[in-house]
Amino acid sequence: MAKEGERQMSENWQEKYKKLESRIEEMIADAVAKAVAEATAVMAEELLKARNEILRLRAIIDKDSTNSSKPPSASDFKPKPNSREKSEKTQGGQKGHPGHRIKLPENIGELEELGKVEVKVTDYTDGNESYVSRFTIDVETRVIVTEYRYPVNVRLPECHYNEVSYGDEIKAKVILLMNEGIVAKKRLSGIISGMTHGIVNLSTGTMDRFQSDFAKKLIESGELAAIEHDLLRNPIMCTDDTSLRTQERIVYPEDENGTESPTYEKAERKSFKATVRTHSNAQSTLYTVNPKKDIKGIERDGILPEYAGTLCHDHESKFFNYGSDNASCCGHLSRTLKGLRDLYKCPWAGEMRTFVNKMNEYRNKDISKNVLFCDPEKLTFFEEEYDRILEEGRIAIGQMPEGDFGYAEFNAMLNRLTNYKHNYMLFMHDYNVPFTNNLAERDLRPEKTKQKISGTFRSWDGIVSHVRVRSFISTIKKRGMDLCSAIRNVIQSNTVLIGTEQ
Repeated sequence: MAKEGERQMSENWQEKYKKLESRIEEMIADAVAKAVAEATAVMAEELLKARNEILRLRAIIDKDSTNSSKPPSASDFKPKPNSREKSEKTQGGQKGHPGHRIKLPENIGELEELGKVEVKVTDYTDGNESYVSRFTIDVETRVIVTEYRYPVNVRLPECHYNEVSYGDEIKAKVILLMNEGIVAKKRLSGIISGMTHGIVNLSTGTMDRFQSDFAKKLIESGELAAIEHDLLRNPIMCTDDTSLRTQERIVYPEDENGTESPTYEKAERKSFKATVRTHSNAQSTLYTVNPKKDIKGIERDGILPEYAGTLCHDHESKFFNYGSDNASCCGHLSRTLKGLRDLYKCPWAGEMRTFVNKMNEYRNKDISKNVLFCDPEKLTFFEEEYDRILEEGRIAIGQMPEGDFGYAEFNAMLNRLTNYKHNYMLFMHDYNVPFTNNLAERDLRPEKTKQKISGTFRSWDGIVSHVRVRSFISTIKKRGMDLCSAIRNVIQSNTVLIGTEQ
């Protein structure tokens, strides 16, 4: 019995020992886990911050004109993938395509009578009455010297003060090539010299004088005033601005009463930014230039403060101060939502982007059928769907930690779409309002091309003359008028745009 008791006691002690040993191991494991967690908590937090920072920087690097408001010029270094789907068709014209060939103008006889075309005949028939005709169209560059004779004591007109001066035709061609062709002045001088066999050698200073004289005529003749009048009376105006470089800028006095005159500041080993702003509709363009991109410049231009219609822009806060209503560019919105979806990993942005583009598709179908306004029931559906998607976004962001990657961008987009719902949906309420602000953006593209080719403007007067001339040229092109004839008419003090408003 004693031995049995000792054995049972031993087993009890062994069981207690095992439990104690197990408990100690658990305590040690818990202590180790706690110590490891405390030791690595700081590292884990730093790693999370580093991950979010890497994702943020990668999102910034990957931004381009397709997923943000960055202009195409800012992403020229990036390879542009071909987004077209591969087709089974061969390259070039397809079988059965009628093709297009050069043709003689149908009114060639009338053009010949007006002296616009010279018709020559080269006869290989040896007098045969039956023949087949073939034609060539060519352009011939000739130097024409015209002598003007005046009595000895007569007062000469200003254009003939010098013994030899340049005629209207070469002035018109230079202005056309400088501003529409965007040919650099030195290169243009070489081209004209080559085309005239070295007879005409224009200096850059002479071409600058052609430009400034033409710009002054646009003001004096009222051509620019006619453009401004058309813009102000139109119910829709698009506006945007961009920067160009100049080596001189105007400095306006702090005194707004106009008691002091503006001064000019020259850049030394640098250049200044000047803001070129466009005011655009389907048939008119007016550019202005200011030293800064601020409201003072807008007030100084005097166009937007006088405008009483709907102003379309890229959702810039300063423009909301003008016009009777404001439409925000949904093209910019679509690109920003794409970036939020792809760069910041926000699926909700993709849903909103699809919805916005579907509204535009519906609107375009209506317009193609000559429907002038959205069906009220359909418009109510779009309004409710907009609100529903916004509510889904608020639920989604409510489940994200505040410091998480993409939280700030997501939250900003939700706030913008909530506060500016009317401005982003105005294109559905009024079919005259464009879906995008692309009209103004297209009008600004030649300005960036000008800077790429010619670099900076040397003087403030030079950039002012440039925007005036470009206003006229852009307007003439929009109205389908003969550009070279229009320039020539202004040089000859004939009216072009005055009284032609549609």
